[in-house]
Amino acid sequence: MLRLGSLAGRVGASLAGNTMANLFRDPDSRESNRTLVMMKNAMRVKESLGQLKGVPMKIGQMVSLHERFFPKEVVEVLKTLQQKAPAVPFEDIRKMIRYELGSRLDAIEMIDENPMASASIGQVHRAVLKDGREIALKVQYPGIDEVIRSDIKNLKGILTVVFSMFTRMDMDRVWQELNDRLLEELDYEREAANMKAMAEQIKDDEAIIIPRVIDELSTRHVLAMELVLGISPDQVTGSAYPQELRNTWGMTIVRLTLRGLLFHRFMHADPNIANFAFRKDGKVVVYDFGCMKEIPGDLRDGYLRLTDAMLDHAYPDIPEILRSMGIHHADGTSISWKLVTDFANLIQEMIRPGKCYVFGEDERFYARLMEIWHRHVGESMVIVFPGDIIFIDRTLNGHLGNLGRLNACADWRMIVIDAMREGFADSPGLTMRRPMLEEG
Repeated sequence: MLRLGSLAGRVGASLAGNTMANLFRDPDSRESNRTLVMMKNAMRVKESLGQLKGVPMKIGQMVSLHERFFPKEVVEVLKTLQQKAPAVPFEDIRKMIRYELGSRLDAIEMIDENPMASASIGQVHRAVLKDGREIALKVQYPGIDEVIRSDIKNLKGILTVVFSMFTRMDMDRVWQELNDRLLEELDYEREAANMKAMAEQIKDDEAIIIPRVIDELSTRHVLAMELVLGISPDQVTGSAYPQELRNTWGMTIVRLTLRGLLFHRFMHADPNIANFAFRKDGKVVVYDFGCMKEIPGDLRDGYLRLTDAMLDHAYPDIPEILRSMGIHHADGTSISWKLVTDFANLIQEMIRPGKCYVFGEDERFYARLMEIWHRHVGESMVIVFPGDIIFIDRTLNGHLGNLGRLNACADWRMIVIDAMREGFADSPGLTMRRPMLEEG
């Protein structure tokens, strides 16, 4: 709390000082100094959150997903939180591995002391078994379990203050969902089970690769898996690879996400781009299954009905569908049709029939999104929602940012429809609208 408070104070003082100095600068100088100050503050945020690990760093990763909100110079700094945070000394990691594996450590010939990746609660090291197999060892930071539990307690107070700025809903339901998901990430045995479950449910999709778990070398705090590599996210977002390939990667991520939500009801809920690697054959490797979301059946059905109405332009039906999903005004009344229409019209641009919509091409997308929010800020303040949708919407919104980084282009409407067909088939009590059936 002291570190975060100090960080907030330094950033605030920096911005206030720059505002004062701008009174004596010409317009060109103001803009250049504004960018410089933002870069310095982004560095402060990156360094502080990276060193703190745990929950604060996770918040930084979430923020960095939405790069369109920030100047590109700031984005480049924050992106480092997604892939390569400051590593913990290997001697501490070695002690953790030895403690967790005991005599089973004898099966490992070598562990590379330099981490392949370091993140909020652990880091990954390449290792070689005595039988010659190469594996990846994901090791929790020593003591991070206690740190996370402490962070979560502090986070509740911070979030209560932040949420009170734009909503009047009871924080308890939001808090419980955050608490549950963050604590689940500490259990690598649960993550191993998640990996196996997801591998089973996507076995018919050859475009997605999930590393196989090495059970005999996995514990609650150490997760061993086959070493599966791909092109890193930083390398695929430039012009080094053809746009057609980036489109394929984007479609695979969307298909994985939508099928998880609308069909399997089991969703990979951490859209951090570092959790994916890419292959030249168009396949996508998926990592990090600590944050998964099991979708309640009635909520999945709500998303199916919502998407169905959206694609059919049946906007008058949407407020009642949202209310049935637990999204409504605090007094129980439905959200206004006008608010629904403004957001729906923006989404429609991405899913027009036969159109190859390019994510990231509309530089004003986020600005338009904020304009709509400001237009309806009074009503938005009194909207409540179920805790279950927090990580669903976090995932969907996060992947909007990832698709923008890939500049992915596809007929997204047909990908949505394909996932919906599976979902409706799995929910016999629901029926797709006739126009949707004809369009398909």
